[in-house]
Amino acid sequence: MEFRDYLQKLQSAGQLVTIDREVQLNYELASIINTMLQQNRPVGLFRNLTHPSGIPVVGGLLGNMERIALALDTEPAGISRKLEQALANLIDPVVVENPPWRQNVFQGEAINLEEQLPIPWHNEGDAGPYVTAGIMISKDPATGRQNYSYNRLQLKGPRKFGIMMNAWRHIAWFYQALEKRDEPLPVAVAIGVDPAVEIAAGFRIEEDEAMLAGAINGRPLPVSKCHTMDLLAPAGAEIVIEGFVPPHTRETEGPLAEFTGHFGEVYQNPVFEVTALSYRDQPIFRTIVPGSFEHIYLGNVLPREIMLRNLTTHASPNVRNVHLTPYSGGFMAVIAIDKKNEGEPKNIALAALMTHVNIKVAVVVDTDVDIYQPSDILWAIATRVDAKRDIFIVPYAQGMENDPTTGPDGTHTKFAIDATLALGLKDDYRRVRYPKVDLEKFLPGLKG
Repeated sequence: MEFRDYLQKLQSAGQLVTIDREVQLNYELASIINTMLQQNRPVGLFRNLTHPSGIPVVGGLLGNMERIALALDTEPAGISRKLEQALANLIDPVVVENPPWRQNVFQGEAINLEEQLPIPWHNEGDAGPYVTAGIMISKDPATGRQNYSYNRLQLKGPRKFGIMMNAWRHIAWFYQALEKRDEPLPVAVAIGVDPAVEIAAGFRIEEDEAMLAGAINGRPLPVSKCHTMDLLAPAGAEIVIEGFVPPHTRETEGPLAEFTGHFGEVYQNPVFEVTALSYRDQPIFRTIVPGSFEHIYLGNVLPREIMLRNLTTHASPNVRNVHLTPYSGGFMAVIAIDKKNEGEPKNIALAALMTHVNIKVAVVVDTDVDIYQPSDILWAIATRVDAKRDIFIVPYAQGMENDPTTGPDGTHTKFAIDATLALGLKDDYRRVRYPKVDLEKFLPGLKG
């Protein structure tokens, strides 16, 4: 589906509201979106922002499991399986002519990003306005293979961004190869795209992520040629920005709120010189609030839950579901199992802790616990855990560098919790359940 199709789908599901009240683009917008995410409110489409472009902004589209499932036409429990199937069945994109984003084209001095796009300054602790939901498009200079990634872009002028390229990303490898030849890296940024493209861009695969987006949708992703760069951008995008990253140029970039819940550092990073700006008639700008649940889902949860499922299922066939919790920054893994052996949860927890360096805490629960509800997980820990018996630690394990508990040597202590009920108590301690009721039938307007 196109970006606007997904907005319509959210609206039909009661998951999108239009906000016509004036909202400040700087600080206030991000605070409202983040509050809506934390309170599990519908997505907000903001139509009256304090910016001369008059372009509306939307955020929070993939900020919870229900919306992600809606985008993927599945249930929350089926998200990882669907993505795993897509990874195994990639589909080549198809090139199409005259995409909607060519309806308005600006080049050279006609570009003024500060006035033409409502790029939010999300948090007072950030270094400035940032494009956070742009899908960065680059190309391997050796093979010609394209790549999608998320690279934060700090607005530095009418036609310039600061760009973060983590050393492990493919785009950084492309840039380093060209920099050795004193050549710039051509890039493009697509904003407001099919949610399958947004999800695919969070993965790091050795093929074009456009192929993964197509596989998620079950059909080729339409892409179109850029104006000034030899690149292909998603045809359904709202906005496309083109340009290049010059070699041997570094400027101060950052800080920006990180998914860990802290602000990052100030770096000396490359810059992105803009050569073209294109957008469809009446475009919609898409943003991701940095450090929000949506940031964590796209950058940490979705790409790694598949690995978590595979490794824990290898440890035990009785694993039924897994989740990397967004409210922990993705550092806590929760695994639901149909326990058959008392030692089984600890084996599964060990498998979870070795899945990825970011996973610091593993909690194993019974299948009567809803792993998507923090209150259910806390209930299981409070009522089913004997600390001496059920909690264990793994000292001096490699930690994630942005975690403040990780020491100078790169290690910290990981820990696991067996929050399952003892097998001998299952008949005596059955979970109390009440059927859920649609309160709208009895109290109209309550949900609004």
